[in-house]
Amino acid sequence: MNDDLFERRQAERRYAQNFLDYEILSGTGEILGRGLARTLNISENGLRLETGQFFEPGQRLRITLGLDNDLVQISGRVMNSQPENDEICSCGVMFLEFDEAGRRTFQKHLAALKDNLTAS
Repeated sequence: MNDDLFERRQAERRYAQNFLDYEILSGTGEILGRGLARTLNISENGLRLETGQFFEPGQRLRITLGLDNDLVQISGRVMNSQPENDEICSCGVMFLEFDEAGRRTFQKHLAALKDNLTAS
């Protein structure tokens, strides 16, 4: 992990680019919007995504993440968001909920990423 005093991540990030679909949720769970994005990196606790939509910190998202031939649905909260240029924004999302099958699939995918990096 990084020794930077401002680093708040609690798990090491793995660089991975996967496409995902997201739904922006209200506090009551109503869908306020939808969009597509891609991951820039992932960890056990969250991911960084890149999209054309700016998110406010605290917004809740329901993410459907494509991992190889599997789809995993995750609920998360936007922790930070920043424009990269006039068209692209990146944001950090902390995971809040997985179903058990989705968690197993995600952890298997993350372990495979880790193994590929150590084998290189």
